[in-house]
Amino acid sequence: MRRTITFSFLFLLSGLFGLAFADAPNAVRFVQNKGQWSPEVLYRAELPGGFLFLKKQSLHYVFYDSESLDRIHSGPVSQPAARTAPPPTRSEPMVRAHGVDVQLQNSLPTARIESKNRVSENINYFLGSESSRWASAVPAFGEIIYHDIYPGIDLRLFAYYQTLKYEFLVRPGADPSLIRLRYDGATAVRQENGQLIIQTSLLPFREEKPYSFTEKNGKTTEVASQWLLDGQTASFHFPNSYDTQQPLTIDPTLIFATYSGSVSDNWGHTATYDNEGNLYTAGTVFGTSFVPTTGAFQTRYGAEIDIALMKFSPDGKQLLYAAYLGGSTGETPHSLIVNSKNELLIYGVTSSTNFPTTASAYNRKFAGGSAYIPIGNQAPDPNSLYGSIYFRNGTDLFLAKISPDGRALQGSTYVGGSGNDGLNYADLHLGIYNYGDDLRGEIILDKNDNVYVATVTMSGDFPVTANASQTKLLGPADAVLLQMSPDLSQLRWSTFFGGSGYDVSYALRVGDSGAVYAVGTTLSADLPGTAGAYKPLLGGQEDGFLVKFVSNRVERSTYLGTSAEDAAYLIDLDAQENPHVFGLTRGQYPVSDSVYQNARSGQFIHALNPSLSKTIFSTVIGSGRSLPDISPTAFLVNECGNMYLSGWGGIVNVRSANGSSSTRGLPVTAEAYRKTTDGNNYWLALLEQGGKSLLYATFFGSQNPQGRGDHVDGGTSRFDKSGVIYHAACACGGTNFPATAQVWSRTNKSPNCNNAAFKFDIDHLKAAFDAYEGTKKDVVEGCTPLTLNFVNTSEGGITYAWDFGGTGTSSSPGEVSHTFDKPGEYTVTLSAYNKLTCKRVDVAQKVIKVYPANFKVSNDTTICPGKPVQLLADGGKTYAWSPTQGMVSATVHNPVVSPTQTTTYTVKMTNESGCSAEKKVTIKTDDGFRPVAEVRLNSECGQPTKVELVNKTDGADDYQWAMGNGDTLRANTPGSYQYAHSGQYQISLTTYKNGCSLTLNLPVDIENMSEVPNVVTSNNDGKNDVFNIGFTGAKLEIFNRWGKQIYASDNYPNNWGADAPNGLYYYLITTQRGTKCKGWVQVLE
Repeated sequence: MRRTITFSFLFLLSGLFGLAFADAPNAVRFVQNKGQWSPEVLYRAELPGGFLFLKKQSLHYVFYDSESLDRIHSGPVSQPAARTAPPPTRSEPMVRAHGVDVQLQNSLPTARIESKNRVSENINYFLGSESSRWASAVPAFGEIIYHDIYPGIDLRLFAYYQTLKYEFLVRPGADPSLIRLRYDGATAVRQENGQLIIQTSLLPFREEKPYSFTEKNGKTTEVASQWLLDGQTASFHFPNSYDTQQPLTIDPTLIFATYSGSVSDNWGHTATYDNEGNLYTAGTVFGTSFVPTTGAFQTRYGAEIDIALMKFSPDGKQLLYAAYLGGSTGETPHSLIVNSKNELLIYGVTSSTNFPTTASAYNRKFAGGSAYIPIGNQAPDPNSLYGSIYFRNGTDLFLAKISPDGRALQGSTYVGGSGNDGLNYADLHLGIYNYGDDLRGEIILDKNDNVYVATVTMSGDFPVTANASQTKLLGPADAVLLQMSPDLSQLRWSTFFGGSGYDVSYALRVGDSGAVYAVGTTLSADLPGTAGAYKPLLGGQEDGFLVKFVSNRVERSTYLGTSAEDAAYLIDLDAQENPHVFGLTRGQYPVSDSVYQNARSGQFIHALNPSLSKTIFSTVIGSGRSLPDISPTAFLVNECGNMYLSGWGGIVNVRSANGSSSTRGLPVTAEAYRKTTDGNNYWLALLEQGGKSLLYATFFGSQNPQGRGDHVDGGTSRFDKSGVIYHAACACGGTNFPATAQVWSRTNKSPNCNNAAFKFDIDHLKAAFDAYEGTKKDVVEGCTPLTLNFVNTSEGGITYAWDFGGTGTSSSPGEVSHTFDKPGEYTVTLSAYNKLTCKRVDVAQKVIKVYPANFKVSNDTTICPGKPVQLLADGGKTYAWSPTQGMVSATVHNPVVSPTQTTTYTVKMTNESGCSAEKKVTIKTDDGFRPVAEVRLNSECGQPTKVELVNKTDGADDYQWAMGNGDTLRANTPGSYQYAHSGQYQISLTTYKNGCSLTLNLPVDIENMSEVPNVVTSNNDGKNDVFNIGFTGAKLEIFNRWGKQIYASDNYPNNWGADAPNGLYYYLITTQRGTKCKGWVQVLE
């Protein structure tokens, strides 16, 4: 079975740019101030262990002690009593910090500041009660330039990989000695080995020796430069001067020393989803409200804690928005949910008197409570007790609603009384509690988007409505359940639920009937509504409870537990509205017959009928140690009754709450994503309807959490109805948490912990496939024979079955090829099977239309060269032949061609169905007997020219030589031949084979020396009037009897002698072939 981690992991880093750009190649970004920070700040950037504030004429650095954040979060639990003790026994967690304001001394206040390289993330701030200070769609940039910060000098700040770079750009003629940097607030500034060391009360940072250069025509020339320090003020010195007519760049390198080299610390609390599969997560983040203070100072940790909300695309590749929500003290998110309009609803607690609320809010006034430290830890000083978050003013509930794009706070309200609300003092009252149980509770919606919350209160004056089932606080703490209008403007129903003991509710559901079901833990033996219940009496000192409200009244409640300690953490309803409860036990929880169980385990699943009077089934699951193993985080019952559960265990829980917590020994199945654990991981499981079997179980999380362990800092996560979990996580100790490729961030850059989120698909089953023809995708029609490759893209299947519309089958899990030989419509079906899912089988189909394509062409044939032959094609409506040479028409189905050599003809045919084909016909010409011959001439003076015929032909059956003078010779090699007269002749050799003939023409010039006359009689009788040698083109020389040349012609025209005196003459003839002939001629009158 394929387990799909749809999007495995995100480090949701805090501070704006730890958050939004942690994995970007240029990590430092400059966020514009649109009112969210003090007005002197123009831009802010997050640096390793601190922040940089850009002001008009200074660069203000603030660094904080990141190790103290680590101690706050990861130390052992404090003494419970100290966490609620009044001052001075308790001190608020403080964080040491130091600010250095680098004054650009004597700079110009008129400098023009330009921002460049805007990034795409959507960042929003809802901080404080003054809506004028809220900022939406805040832009962030990769580069800031101060133009003319000094005359002719620009200051450029930009991101360079994971750090900050700055440089001064000095234009020709400008004076770099004007640049002066005064480090206000530094404890000391000194030079060391050419570097500038800026000391703070924390750690130093340094400016390396400046690198300066000029540039001309693309060539860079280094300019010697160094720091010049005068007290706390630094400037630049150029010992060898430089060419001031060239632009100069001064490029120092800034190096930050920090405990971690990381961005800010932040923790993961809660996560949810929307119908499009987007993931939402919320956590607490440190540093959003830092102010540019100079020198050493301390800041209250709680004052710097706000809520970071983030929305990610379904594949985790895009941060769709980030939003910060909070007031001036501290707040934590406990639960998230998305309504039908894709608006995010957040439930949590706040200690801020100026938490942002909206104009239509139900309540805009903070009611307060007593100081409290949740998730308490012990400081190095045993007399100074502090925790991760200090709720200085006590707590109220808050509910808030964010627009789909994150840019608008559409609703926000307080709900609470004068005591602490929403805080579970679990370690003070309960036997079963886990790290983060202080910060539980849940927000749920009904089908009309009405808002429901289950939590706890210690306020006797907690606002309850007239229709409340219980109007008074009966114990030290009671559960509260409330309903608000979708816009958070009206409290429609609010009630206490509890008895005389300590009671807390962790989760709730609203059924289709409108009934409200809630679960939690109780120490009260007198819960209301238990008559007729499955378990009407408290079993020990501490039980879980399940209560059902109908028409705002308790219809029935039941205890859930044993004689030992038990707790009910999460609830969901099946299709018949049977409530299923996920809880923890230290006793022997009842186990039904014929169910899957791990005997003596500390986690229970219990399903009851809607009236809470009968058990449908119950079982236990876990390591078998008789103690709770994990802290439950999410629970779902899907439409077919299968149950999904998740939780975490390990060292963080052991140190602070549950000493037995570990994921070791928890069951996993053969198909687990991860089968091993170091005890400090998440555990995900799928239990079959009715508890019949364990369908799937796996570990998930860090392979090496470095002694801290994966965990959640309170809050809920969720499964959607298809079994995909959307989970928040607090991942600590480096980048050990699994992260899939190409997600928004794969790296933890905090020394301590970062909010992580993962999306894990346990039983998603979707059949899907693609059809390819070659490399062409989505092919669903074609012509016979049609061969397609079908690629299986299904998710979650174990086995597969292909049916090709009755023409074949296959069980291939991957790619399969199939050919459709006949025309018709074929429904190709892929069935994906997985018994773990509700569907068990999912089917994908594609209709493939195959059209007839009965194209034919005539066979290849052999012809005599140059003989006509008819080409034939059939099955098309249109035809296009090529090559077209010699064709009368190239668009008919039967053109005639007469190739003289072997030729391949191509015809493109298209039929009425639009099918087309390209076929070829080769016409071979049999020219293997093609005549090959040569003529050799032998001329001698006074002799006829001999012609030797040489035949080099192979393969012919017969031969014929036509001599050009009417003579014909029939022989392979006729031998010699003599022409009677000089002249130009064409000898033709014709060869014959199988009825075919081929002819070779050989032209020859015959120079017959035997025809040269020896007398000239120039009497004009037409006979021997001139010296006619019988051929032309020869060279003639005439000599008298004494050897004197009297005539010469290089191209004798046969005209000498008519005017020559009588006598005897000698001649020398040189033919064009170089034959020489000597003789005499007598001229007579």
